[in-house]
Amino acid sequence: MRRSRADGWTVVLLLGVACSASNPTVKPDEASAAGHRAEAEREAQAAAKEVQRFDPKAAQPSPFGDPLGKDYLYTVPIYNPTEGHLHEAEMHQAHARQHEAAAQFLERFEEAECRDFPPASRAACPLLGPVVRLDDIPGGVRASLSKGARIDAVIAHMRCHYAYARARGFDDRVGCPLYVKGIEVRKGLDPLTIEIVARDDATVQMVRAHAREEAVFVKGGQP
Repeated sequence: MRRSRADGWTVVLLLGVACSASNPTVKPDEASAAGHRAEAEREAQAAAKEVQRFDPKAAQPSPFGDPLGKDYLYTVPIYNPTEGHLHEAEMHQAHARQHEAAAQFLERFEEAECRDFPPASRAACPLLGPVVRLDDIPGGVRASLSKGARIDAVIAHMRCHYAYARARGFDDRVGCPLYVKGIEVRKGLDPLTIEIVARDDATVQMVRAHAREEAVFVKGGQP
């Protein structure tokens, strides 16, 4: 009895899936750093269980001969029906590595953005002010601050809190409403302006609304 050509290709495809598992598929913003580490642990445990299911003593001469026909160069004179568990284990291990890498990326990002801020300052909502006026711009909002405002310090704190919130999965319990996934805080062309922008329309509308809620206006300033 010979295995069909289709069955032979199934073997090759399974090997291909296992090899492709090393390609990055996990994105940092899919979860918090802690969430990524928890998922990495679950994947590592799943991999260990698959390894335990592999039985090296189950190897035996192949009853199928050449799985893909005589024209194919690869043959399997010995096969182990439990070897698929090793492929599954590698896929789980690769996924665990991706989640661990995502957690490390988020933590490094926070440390880079918050190098000048102690933990208590990172968690505190940055003051958006003293604001003279807020204007909608393409992609978000521009805040014009009064003379004497420490623009660089304000932007640094805003970026730090964004990194802090990002590392925690933008959890509403630890982040301020303005700091949501996908925003960018930058200095405007005018040295007394700060721009908060996003790419998708829903986030842009959220940024504009929350900026107006959180801005601290100077007396006589225009909301």
